[in-house]
Amino acid sequence: MMTRTLILALSLTTAPAMAVANENRAVEVRIDDLNLTRTADRERLDTRLKSAARSVCRTGLRGAAETARQSACVSNALSSVELQAKQAIARAQNGTQLALLMVDAAR
Repeated sequence: MMTRTLILALSLTTAPAMAVANENRAVEVRIDDLNLTRTADRERLDTRLKSAARSVCRTGLRGAAETARQSACVSNALSSVELQAKQAIARAQNGTQLALLMVDAAR
């Protein structure tokens, strides 16, 4: 079975008002070390995407309103990338190994 390696950019997008403080922020999520046909590696992908979303949504500001804003940002970002992550897993099950996911906040 031949394995192909591709690069796939997954964009975690947020509503414009939520992304103002994060303009032009992006995080690379390496997945070339993961075998997405395995449950444990799919769980690692999920953990990496959550960590990247938190990183992209983090502003360094504090307070209850900011905590709520960041939580909503992370939730929206993960919702927007869910389909693309599932497609990456499906590609792996068909023999295509992806190398990189790009996580960013929309302007």
